[in-house]
Amino acid sequence: MKLLTLAPIFQSNMVLQRGKPITIWGNAPVGTVITLTLSGTTKPEAPVSTNQTIAETNTATASTDGTWKCVLPAMDAGENFTLKVTCKDSSSGLMEQDETIILRNISIGDIWLACGQSNMEFFLRYDADWESVQKYEKNPKIHMYNVPQLAFPGHQKNTTGYGYWFTEGETGFETFSAPGYSFARNIQPEIGVPIGIIGCNWGGTTASTWLDESYLQQEPLSVYLKEYENAISAYTPRELKEISLRAWKFEDSPQHAVDFMPLLYGRDREWQENYMKEHEKDPVIPMGPWNINRPGGLYHQMLEPLIPFAFKGVLWYQGESDAIHAEMYDKLLTSLISCWRKKWNDNFPFLFVQLAPFGVWLACDSTGYTQVREKQELVSKTVPNTGMISIMDIGSYYDIHPKQKLEVGRRLALLARGKVYGESILCESPELICAVRDAHAHNKITLSFSNCRTLVCDDNKITGFVLIQQEKEIPIDSVSIEDTQIILQAEALTDAPCTVSFAWADYVTVNVHNEAGLPVKPFRRGMV
Repeated sequence: MKLLTLAPIFQSNMVLQRGKPITIWGNAPVGTVITLTLSGTTKPEAPVSTNQTIAETNTATASTDGTWKCVLPAMDAGENFTLKVTCKDSSSGLMEQDETIILRNISIGDIWLACGQSNMEFFLRYDADWESVQKYEKNPKIHMYNVPQLAFPGHQKNTTGYGYWFTEGETGFETFSAPGYSFARNIQPEIGVPIGIIGCNWGGTTASTWLDESYLQQEPLSVYLKEYENAISAYTPRELKEISLRAWKFEDSPQHAVDFMPLLYGRDREWQENYMKEHEKDPVIPMGPWNINRPGGLYHQMLEPLIPFAFKGVLWYQGESDAIHAEMYDKLLTSLISCWRKKWNDNFPFLFVQLAPFGVWLACDSTGYTQVREKQELVSKTVPNTGMISIMDIGSYYDIHPKQKLEVGRRLALLARGKVYGESILCESPELICAVRDAHAHNKITLSFSNCRTLVCDDNKITGFVLIQQEKEIPIDSVSIEDTQIILQAEALTDAPCTVSFAWADYVTVNVHNEAGLPVKPFRRGMV
């Protein structure tokens, strides 16, 4: 029996974060001494021009609970490293001989966590461009890892594609996060170092399951804890366990996966309604200790085991499941970012996706999406070292899962290149900076935008603008573009105060963007 183990994230073919101390941990018999040696060749950044062969060694002693942790110094990017971990029995007599673990083909570069719910989890094979992806020339410098989706202690399910490092085309690739992979594919050639993407996500999840529940104790976020307590009070503990495990047996069944899969490729409303009728009696996992959305549940189950594995930053795509409490989403997301940064002791970049336009899908609708988007932008403006991309141009009325996920990854990569890696590029959506009514003609409004050198409309008619005056919508007679400005003409507009908004609806079609292909962000502005 092996007594020396490493945390599951540490395997051959993995990527370790450059430029930060490398913490490695695992289990071993109490009192044994563990020696780690990481050796290979680095490629230092300029002005150093020659590769350097390096070997870093350190030791640790297994503590009284059988755990150990060892820290190696920060290293430059490189490939083909080897990690040798040896455990020597110095006192306990539990080991008949020394144990050694050797991991090979290790890269040192930049690692990004791709986290969230189904739109981040969204498999590559469901993407609109999957056929093209399969024809790409493979990039061996991109490594991927999916954290196993295990909802509760003791949960057992098919985890093919989860729990090991792989590259393009290998087992697990087609079920990896499409936005996460696209981010890596777009950014790796630009930064020139190996990229690791760790998928840690689960469809249908609220952000409240992805942070330590202690961060939910204060108002108004305590509503998530109160709702949990109210839900579990409807059952005895035994009933709750029996119902939950019976429902999980159905949820994890191969037949359920086969039945649900067509929805992820996209189906019209009639197909969805028929599906709901056919499956209306399917068992449902009640809120409780076995539900993926219990407060703090997936934080402890999936994310916490990664701490303190170092990484460059976070890619976050989530918010659909929190539209029910849209008014507090900024506080929830801010608390999640604070929680993660404190647990890792690292003020890492946190880049996220603003929710796409959407109408109805199965029993879900988009009520609250407009407010969630407003709160997401507020977080991008108030929480340091964060950034947000807009995807208001790629929504689908009858599909909560936009199929252009490669474009989502491209935009995240652009944002990272500009905001994290310091490139001087256009990486953000056009943003309203000024709205002015003509001094002589109150029926003319000039809107000026940043983050563009020129605005472009994909169609003959610009859509998405609404004028409200004295609680009535005013018809807009014309919309035109002049470089970085949009001019609205509305003959019925008087000199009374008014409000102009753009894309300020749960579902809307946006067809104006900058020269980088980034759509104008939603806004609402009052004017006198």
